[in-house]
Amino acid sequence: MAILLFLILFSLLIFVHEGGHFLMAKFFGVGVEEFGFGYPPRVLGKKIGGTIYSINLIPFGGFAQIKGMMAEDTGGKDHDSFASQPKLKRVLILCGGIFGNFVLAWILFVFLFIFGNPILAEKVLVEEVAEGSPAAEVGIAAGDYILSFEGEPVATADELVGLIADNVGRLSVMEIERGGETRLAAAIPRTDYPEDEGSLGLALSTGVAYEKAAVWRAPVAAAAEAIETVGQMARLVARLIRDLIRGETVEVGGPVAILALTETYASYGVRIFLQFVALLSINLVVVNLLPFPALDGGRLLFVVYEAVRGRRSPFRVEQFINNIGFIMIIILSFLIAVKDIRTFF
Repeated sequence: MAILLFLILFSLLIFVHEGGHFLMAKFFGVGVEEFGFGYPPRVLGKKIGGTIYSINLIPFGGFAQIKGMMAEDTGGKDHDSFASQPKLKRVLILCGGIFGNFVLAWILFVFLFIFGNPILAEKVLVEEVAEGSPAAEVGIAAGDYILSFEGEPVATADELVGLIADNVGRLSVMEIERGGETRLAAAIPRTDYPEDEGSLGLALSTGVAYEKAAVWRAPVAAAAEAIETVGQMARLVARLIRDLIRGETVEVGGPVAILALTETYASYGVRIFLQFVALLSINLVVVNLLPFPALDGGRLLFVVYEAVRGRRSPFRVEQFINNIGFIMIIILSFLIAVKDIRTFF
């Protein structure tokens, strides 16, 4: 089920991205030779208005084969060719996939704001309490929230675990919330405890609250959330690139990591899973804007070069650079996949 859900999720993200290119090309009157679901060989196909709409054997993502995107400028002879379009139209068609992923994230956020968008609750949820543990002895139960530890507010499970570790062997006071009422509980974190238990005998997770907006406000709130998330993702990617340049260790994940996370987030419920999908879609927005060959951002860079220099770069140069970039992406994806398999499996 996890693999099936992952395939559906990844196919949705890629199909929406390619659909954005397709719709933008159609809007500007640029020919689309084929728009397909999955990858060849073709199983079914029907030509409508000059475009073959196909279903392909490999049910993973999709593609938009835009006329002239991989060809030299025809000097305006083929008016429906991508290569013959003015710079602004080419930029907007190249950004179509990015727009598509952003719109998908926005739609998901609209749904989430209507039914409850998950946010950190700034308190820690007690998932389980080991029998006979210090926590059980002072009446802490599954479903309780821990608001503070030794007078310090705790917003995440990691913060609480760190504070517990700093107070092993000492009587420690916690603020507990149950059913909207709070109380204090004092326990001594153990120095010696079973391997599958913590020093207090607690299984913890970061608490989640659900933020809602009226139906008429949800689209605006969703747009603000999507834009803010783009900014957060962009800053994260910038930090990763900076650390990579400095020679520092960076942690990145590929499809294998997403497969593992898909199963995890799906187990948390529909709303948290949909938020995960929205974040992945925003991630594609940011990654595809990177000025790297073969990505949309790399192709945009050639248009910028043309605008600055006043002439297009040679087609063979563009093709060579994009092919090198594609090979590098394949190699990098393979290396990341190997690392992820070792990490998660």
